[in-house]
Amino acid sequence: RGVLAEFDYLPLSYELTQGDRDRLQAVYAKKAARIREGRPMSQEEEWTEIAKVYKTAEMKPQVFADFLPAHPDVLSRSILFVETKEYGAPILELLHGYTHLYRTYYAEDDRDHLVAFARGDIDCILTCHRISQGIDIRSLNTVVLFASARARLETIQRIGRCLRIDPARPEKRALVIDFVRPASPTDTVPNADQERSQWLTALSQVRKGDAHGA
Repeated sequence: RGVLAEFDYLPLSYELTQGDRDRLQAVYAKKAARIREGRPMSQEEEWTEIAKVYKTAEMKPQVFADFLPAHPDVLSRSILFVETKEYGAPILELLHGYTHLYRTYYAEDDRDHLVAFARGDIDCILTCHRISQGIDIRSLNTVVLFASARARLETIQRIGRCLRIDPARPEKRALVIDFVRPASPTDTVPNADQERSQWLTALSQVRKGDAHGA
């Protein structure tokens, strides 16, 4: 209906490192210890801790570093979502090699960074969760999902930032870059990354004027 811009979806593949596997084992060891102590972890707590390992997988920054030399333009008018400020540190170093027009927007950062981005004074913002809500920057081109929740609502909020139509560019086409862990031989069902990738791939194939169900 022309409410949102069309977008391309680009999943970048990553694998777990030994460090990531060690962190997963630490979660399972913690779970076992809590059972022995008589205060077992809730399923939600277990899932949250496991999800954090995948959201902060050690290989993702290097995968992005390998991708950027051939595609530096993706940093123009972009928001990069990370799980933690600490995880964002090496990504900031990476950005510095391509542009000085970037800022962070973490909890302690001044809102002026966001205002400068909206004005076009800077090209790239690195952030966690806060920017997901209540921002309408129509010139935004690209969203990079270093971290993405299994719940679709948060992903919708994040990619929606770049899907706003831009009156100044009627033919705007956005880009969503994601990080997807391939299937493991032991997987019996698609992992969370694969489920999200299948869903976003299908959304990216929707075109203006397509029929849609209720």
